[in-house]
Parts: sequence; C-alpha cells; structure tokens
Amino acid sequence: MKLLSILIPVLMMAQFLSAEEPIRERIEWIDIWVTDADKDDLPRVLLVGDSITRGYFGGVEKHLAGKVYCARLTTSKCVSDPTFDDDLLLLLKQYKFSAIHFNNGLHGWGYTEDQYRDGLLRTVAAVKEHSGGAKFIWATTTPMRESSDLQKFSERTERVKVRNRLAAEIMKQHEVPTNDLFEFVKDHADWQSTDGVHFNANGNEGLAKQVAESIMKQLPTAP
Repeated sequence: MKLLSILIPVLMMAQFLSAEEPIRERIEWIDIWVTDADKDDLPRVLLVGDSITRGYFGGVEKHLAGKVYCARLTTSKCVSDPTFDDDLLLLLKQYKFSAIHFNNGLHGWGYTEDQYRDGLLRTVAAVKEHSGGAKFIWATTTPMRESSDLQKFSERTERVKVRNRLAAEIMKQHEVPTNDLFEFVKDHADWQSTDGVHFNANGNEGLAKQVAESIMKQLPTAP
C-alpha cells in the first residue's frame, strides 16, 4: 500500500509533464517581419499565424498602405507548445501594436484538442497581459482539401472544425471579435493551391482583402 501511495502521484506528475513538453515537427520554423520599424506615425498591427498568414501578408500590407504599418509572426509552432508564448512576447515587448490578427490551428497535430484549447487560453491571457491593450482579432483556421481532388475536404478538416469550435468558445468568453476565414474560403476550391492546404494568387488576394477589412473595423480612428 505504501508503494502504491508513492507511485500514484509519480504517475500523475509524469502525465502532467508529458502534456507540458513540446511535440516537435521534423522541421520547425519562425518568421518575424516588421515593416517600417523605424516609424511610429501610424498604428501598427501584428498578424500572427503560419504559412497561410505569410501567404496573404503582402496583400494585407498593400491594402493597408498609408493607414497602418504591418508586422508578422508566422511559425510552425502550435499554441499547445509551451514555448509558443515566448516567441510571441519577443515582439510584444519590443513594439506597440494597435491590433493583433491571430490564427493558429494547422500545426501541432500530435497534441490533443484539450491541449490545443488550454494552449490557446494561455496565449489569449498572455496577449491581454502584455499587448498594452491591443485589439485582439481571432481568425478561424482554414480547411484542408484533398490534393488529388480539391473539391473534397481532407479528413483532417474535421479536426480543424473541432479546433475552430473550441476557439469560438474561448473568444466568446473573452469577447474577442472573429474573422471567419474558414467560412470565407470553404466554397472556393478554385482558390486552393495544388497541395490542398495553401492558396493560389487569387486565394491570397481574397484573404488579404478580408483580413485588411477585419483589421480596419477594429481601428475606426485610423486615417
């Protein structure tokens, strides 16, 4: 009985630690880009996401030119990764942002959906604490399609839907506005690139315009 009383807390601790350890992908990357970092005469906005965000970032900059300055943090890390917020805080501690357009959901498939939810909760709390009052905009994760038939969604899109639902609950709780990019692109198989994940030029332009409009709605005083 004494041995059992020792093993139970040890096993519980092991489960907790394993949930807090990062699950690495074969290749991990992070891309930080701050345009006009030497200027402060316009509001500055931060776009956080992955390669989808990186794909439409240039278009967003063009749509917002003369109105705001844009920066991006795109990465392969999932919010479930315990080091995700460290990378985000690197930017939040150096720059003042008026708005943060945020998406995360197409990486970290080795994490459970509970870990995804908990990671997103931590990140929302970190942004509220360290962003200096920046307006936070959540962007839903876009669907994935079969590369052999872009008219069909891949099985993994079901997990995307689950993550979007979990995120919706969190954003409702924190009164965060949502830019529903999933709904925006779901009927546009013609916007998808041949890999079924990323977007072609038309898709990136459509997303850029949608993202730029969602940002401007949260910055009514911008010129």
